[in-house]
This record gives sequence, C-alpha cells and structure tokens, in this order.
Amino acid sequence: MQKIKTVGIISPSIVLSKRDAVNLDAGIVYLESLGLRVFLAPTALNGLHLTDTSDKEKARDIMEMYENPRIDVLMAAHGGAGALRILEYLDYDVIKNNPKPIIGFSDTTSLQMAVYAKTKNPFVTGFLPEYEFRDGDISPLVDECFRKIIKGEKITAHSGVCVNSGEAEGVLLGECLSTISDLNGTPYYPDIKGAILLLEDECEVSYKLSLMLTQLKYNPDFREVRGIVIGKFSDCKEHQTFGSVADIVSDFAKQTSIPLIKDFDFGHFKNRYVLPCGVKYKLNANTCCLEQLENL
Repeated sequence: MQKIKTVGIISPSIVLSKRDAVNLDAGIVYLESLGLRVFLAPTALNGLHLTDTSDKEKARDIMEMYENPRIDVLMAAHGGAGALRILEYLDYDVIKNNPKPIIGFSDTTSLQMAVYAKTKNPFVTGFLPEYEFRDGDISPLVDECFRKIIKGEKITAHSGVCVNSGEAEGVLLGECLSTISDLNGTPYYPDIKGAILLLEDECEVSYKLSLMLTQLKYNPDFREVRGIVIGKFSDCKEHQTFGSVADIVSDFAKQTSIPLIKDFDFGHFKNRYVLPCGVKYKLNANTCCLEQLENL
C-alpha cells in the first residue's frame, strides 16, 4: 500500500486491568507528530467494561472505519481480552472490498487473524498507542519500525537464537499464542500452510503453553508450515512438572525440523519489532534474520 496518512483508532478489546480510563493522549500526540491524521471511533475509549451491547457497538465502529474512504488503516487502542466476541458481527465482504491493515497486537491478534482468514488482508503486529506510552516514552525500536511502516518501507529484523537451522520463505502470521488457540474450531482460523509463524504470549503457566503448542502441532496444516519465530514469553510461570518456558520451547522445537529461532525481540515488553503480517518474508534461522519481501 501507499504511505499511510490517516489512522482510525478502534477498541476491539476489553481492558483487563483495574483502570478508570483509557488514556490515548500521548499516543495521539505521537501519531500526529509523524504527520498522521487521527480519527477516534466513538467506542475508542470505552474498552473498560463488557456490556450487553458493547460487542455490536465495537463491530459497528470497525465497519464504519472500513467504509470511510478517508481512513488508510485501523489501529487498536489497547489490548486486553474479548476481541474474539466481535468477529461474528463483522461484514467480511465489505472488508474485502475496502482492504485496510489493522495495527495492534496481543488480544488484537484474534481480529487481525480472522480478517486475514476471511479476506487475506495483511495487518501490522507490535504497536498499540496506549501501550507504548503507558510507562514513559515509546521505545526506540518500536519507533524506528513504525516510522518505516507508515512510509511503506520494508522491515529487516536481526534478533533471536537459532534452534533449528535452515532457511524458509512464507507469509508471516501470528502472534499471541493463546489468542490464536482461541480461534481453533471457528470459521476464523487462517490457513497456515506455507506460513512462517510468529508466536509469543504473557501471563500463562508453562503447562498451558505446552498444551497450546501441542494443539498447534496437531493442526493438519502445521506440517506445511515453513518456519517458526518464537518471541519472548513475559510474566509466564514455571509449572513444577512441566518445567520452565525455556523447557517448553525446547521440547516443541525438538518435535519439528523446520527452521526455528527463539528469543526474538517480540512480545509483551517495551522494546520489540513492529512487523507487517500477511505478506512474504524470508527467515534465515542460521543468522537469525527475518526479512520482509513484500510490502503491505
């Protein structure tokens, strides 16, 4: 796509922490400092409570952003939970005819992956305007990547540790493991054949991570996945019988021979890559290089 000029901020998720308000002021100032015009959906600041009508209201705002010709991209205001609930209320024919990337990560993954499954519209993972400024200023790496993306430039990431050597090319898809797992058995699970998977999560117990990775491995299309990039699992607790997160990742890696790297700079922490998804990449696991080959 061409250089991004306008951003429509939506709120697909319900905030999990106990807060009285969602503060987007610093995020909006940052976006406007980059020359972007910002449109706020009516529910953009209403991500604090689940109500009888909130799912449909959030979906309505998302559809209005897709139908608004002035909007170039949609951007989730924050993460949390519950984006899965709005998927049935979206009009995917309208979305397909008005292709616009969704920017976000964490719980936004379910919305991004569902839209990709139904329309093949690419998306951007790794940026949330509320999250970036929650504990101070935006990180240098997030800032660098986001500036490149809005200019239409490709991302090349050098990060991680090689576990399974080799090279692979495929469409990058991901990222929040538990949210991807939530899509199993629904009409919104994307085709992962030929993909490079980006995986991370937070606040999970190691045995649950093991079960979710096993579920992923049992997917019939997993045998055609070409590569795996495992980010960093933050605030995840070790289980006394399943072991640590490192043990779980090591166990999973041994069950596949495809190129795989771990400890990639992506996850629920300050300094991470921001990456277009739904477009082709090259993964060189030997050098821990993830190179974007196609533009959004």
